[in-house]
Amino acid sequence: MPNPDFAAELGNIPYEEVIGTPLRAAVEANAKASMTAAEFIKSVGFTDPTVGDPEPVTVDFGYQKRTVDENGNEITENRSLSVPLLLLLNIPYFEVSNVTIDFNVKLNSVESFEQSSEFEFGYQRETEASANLGFLQGKTKSEVNVSYKRSTSRGQEVERTYDQTVHVEAESVEPPEGVNRLMGALEQTIADDSSNGNGNGNGNGN
Repeated sequence: MPNPDFAAELGNIPYEEVIGTPLRAAVEANAKASMTAAEFIKSVGFTDPTVGDPEPVTVDFGYQKRTVDENGNEITENRSLSVPLLLLLNIPYFEVSNVTIDFNVKLNSVESFEQSSEFEFGYQRETEASANLGFLQGKTKSEVNVSYKRSTSRGQEVERTYDQTVHVEAESVEPPEGVNRLMGALEQTIADDSSNGNGNGNGNGN
């Protein structure tokens, strides 16, 4: 009986789909992650005016600052600080850093055996008799038919078992250079203004 052609069986496995499908999914995941970060910057960090260009969304803070004037008097100034919102948030930059594909193939050869037998037996007997010159002359004929047929068939079947495990790792990455330049430009827009330059002195001059 010929051995099973395991090499041909393995050659029929579509490895390009087994390996390529998880990799394509990783590429698409990275593309969607980048688009999510871009949409986050656009929708959260900038206004959407009907007229004119988008402007950075800012957060204003008010605080008091104590200083000493030239006469040595302590004064308190009310100040406000305007900071772009994007500088206070973490931009969600993620990418698929590692894809591990484990694909196991198990091939089992199964042999089937079938046997059938047929036996036929036939018997036929013929007797002839006649009278001739006072004594009996006879003739006897016998016939036996025997047939036997046996058929044997063998079959072979290859059982296939596939097992696949895909392990994906994603991690936060540094923003692109363009985003770093954008953050640097937004830092220059931080404004620290004093609402009362003269202050409200809490000490008296000597």
